[in-house]
Amino acid sequence: MILRQSNQDRGFTLVELLAVITTIAILAALLLPVLGKAKIKAQRANCQSNLHQLGLAWEMYHIDNNGRLVESYPVNNKNAWILGDMRSPTEAENPDLIRQGKLFPYNANVSLYRCPTDKGVEVDGRRLNTVRSYAMNSFMGARDPALGYIPRSADGYMMFFAKDSEIRRPAETWVLLDEDERSINDGFFVTDPTAHVWVDFPAISQHRHNYSFALNFADGHSEVWQHSDSRTRSLNSNQTEQSGNLDLRRLARATSAPK
Repeated sequence: MILRQSNQDRGFTLVELLAVITTIAILAALLLPVLGKAKIKAQRANCQSNLHQLGLAWEMYHIDNNGRLVESYPVNNKNAWILGDMRSPTEAENPDLIRQGKLFPYNANVSLYRCPTDKGVEVDGRRLNTVRSYAMNSFMGARDPALGYIPRSADGYMMFFAKDSEIRRPAETWVLLDEDERSINDGFFVTDPTAHVWVDFPAISQHRHNYSFALNFADGHSEVWQHSDSRTRSLNSNQTEQSGNLDLRRLARATSAPK
């Protein structure tokens, strides 16, 4: 008597296995872009939330100080919103310099100062795990007028905003943004209001939420801006001239105000 193997006991054939593997590969190919986009959105949301919370600290500071804005100018200034240079090996990884900043008492959370996608700064072949990714608009906060206009091209604009009441368009004037690892140093982000030169530049890379950056505004809201000018992606150093760059013009318009 010959016993036949039932269909229940029969294993997969090679053809069936290949069909399953092919199906899984197709599903993975379809799902990976979706998962990638979801990851980017989550990273943007995290970075935007950080800046929103720092913006609330900025607002509470000037409420507590009769409208006087926290200072952004960093040189020999213990009244600055933040201390520390992210290109200095002795300062870039030191969270105590964040704690010494004037905004820290309003939200005592060191992690808020760093974008989750920030890979750190490379200095002399060494990667520094920087504690800060964000910088403040250089026009925010008073400084010694004897220092002159920063940058020099800003002589047709407000030298700085000393009080919140001086900001004419708070919903259109940014306070803090996510700065690129190749640009960041101190917490003082300088923008050419005439939009000819990238003095400093915001996050511009694939890993920093797909060529976009977060920023918050003087009225308290925050946004994520996507770069649209193809020339922007070629940036790799400060003081780069790119007259007519649409991304630079957009940032410049939101930085200061004509006199």
